[in-house]
Amino acid sequence: MDYPKSALPICQIIGYKDTGKTSLMEKLIVHFTSRKWKVGAIKHHGHGGEPDYQPGTDSQRHYEAGAAISGVQGESQVQLTIREEDSLENVLDFYRLLNLDLLFMEGYKKEAYPKIIILKDEKDLELLSLSNIIAVVIWNNEMSTYTTCPIFSMHKIEQSLSQLASVITTHLDFKC
Repeated sequence: MDYPKSALPICQIIGYKDTGKTSLMEKLIVHFTSRKWKVGAIKHHGHGGEPDYQPGTDSQRHYEAGAAISGVQGESQVQLTIREEDSLENVLDFYRLLNLDLLFMEGYKKEAYPKIIILKDEKDLELLSLSNIIAVVIWNNEMSTYTTCPIFSMHKIEQSLSQLASVITTHLDFKC
């Protein structure tokens, strides 16, 4: 498969609205972090406009004043807002600085990283034309006839999470 060059292993989770992308990504993050992997996540805000952030906070005021990056550090977390208009690759460069073992991307359908596609019904079948699909998660068993990729049932995803994780690790260039 023809993946972009990246020192950071990336796996995309792709599907339409309300298909379970966030839930699946959450389960995969728990799976890998429970094995002591350092996992990152990024979600494409595909609904137009800008993502929500906390109005009225000092960091929001700094951002609105024109700061390229604005952040606030608490006791155990840092929250950043980055003004990035160039490209996904520039945002991924920031993630690379964090020395992650794996990054899950929710969305970004057109990117060429390894993808897990979620199919809920027949209108979702067009997603099978995307590049670099490594697995398909289905809501309806009839969907299994449309692909030769490894298939996992969303209804039984808890029982097959280890197998799905194995598919991911097989298709990514891991440094750990």
